[in-house]
Amino acid sequence: MQSIAGKRASAQESGVDPTEANEALELIRRCLTGEPAAIQVFQGHYGELIYGYPLRVFGTPPEDAADFYVYAFDEGRIFRRMRTFAGRAPLRAYLLAYVLDHLVIDWKRRERELDTVPLDTLGQLPDPVYTLRASEARPLRDLLAGLEPEKAVIMKLLYVEDWELQPPEIRHLARISKRTMADVLTGIDRLRATVREREARLKGIEDALDAVQAWISVYERQLQRINTELTTFPPGPMRERLSTSRGEVERKITRRQQQRAKLLAQAQRRKVTAPYREIAALLNTSVGNVASQIARVRQQLKERGLSDES
Repeated sequence: MQSIAGKRASAQESGVDPTEANEALELIRRCLTGEPAAIQVFQGHYGELIYGYPLRVFGTPPEDAADFYVYAFDEGRIFRRMRTFAGRAPLRAYLLAYVLDHLVIDWKRRERELDTVPLDTLGQLPDPVYTLRASEARPLRDLLAGLEPEKAVIMKLLYVEDWELQPPEIRHLARISKRTMADVLTGIDRLRATVREREARLKGIEDALDAVQAWISVYERQLQRINTELTTFPPGPMRERLSTSRGEVERKITRRQQQRAKLLAQAQRRKVTAPYREIAALLNTSVGNVASQIARVRQQLKERGLSDES
């Protein structure tokens, strides 16, 4: 790690006011030692910026801003993130460009409540990547109204997590499958468990997509700041460093975009309906028969101007 003396020399080369840079470096050094007076000075200068950052940039609810503020300062977390500060830019700019984005994302990942930044600031994502459950696209009751009971029940099994089958439907399933009602009920419970597992896997992919999209936003903002700074510096060491930083950030954006594409493909392959194979096992019939029945019902729904798909 670069020494304090080396950082001060770098600060002098950058064009930043040397006195201001040295004061910032010294303040960080003292904060890293846990000196209460230094931490109080730092909070006095930058506390409002830190408190408001997740509100302004990530749309975090106001009631959570205090939690982030505590997280940032807990055990000197924010000061450890600032060890690489070399004084080549004002400390406030360094916080905005390199520290606070990462802190907010780490905090939200820890809370498992990562909120994506507004899409209008990022460019629109592709269209929905997976087939919605019928309850999300259109209420099942509306879709199935008017269908013959034996056709409705196969769709209720497909969306079993969204529907409580009634005793007459259970008896119908027992009759056509030649199983006991107890076996049918056990099979329905297995179907529900499978759908919940699928939903959990899809939720994991969606969480990862949220995190990747947030990182892309972080790097895009960094790239925008670097491009702006490049217009203000004449040819020289500082401009060369900024050009190098821009290349690194562009590579990070490319990697994250590739990661997002893979996750989108995974999400598109995920289904949150019951598998045909397990429905067939419950009905004591073939997978092809189940697929044929569902296809006929979907065709009938389309003829009525309805669909169980988004």
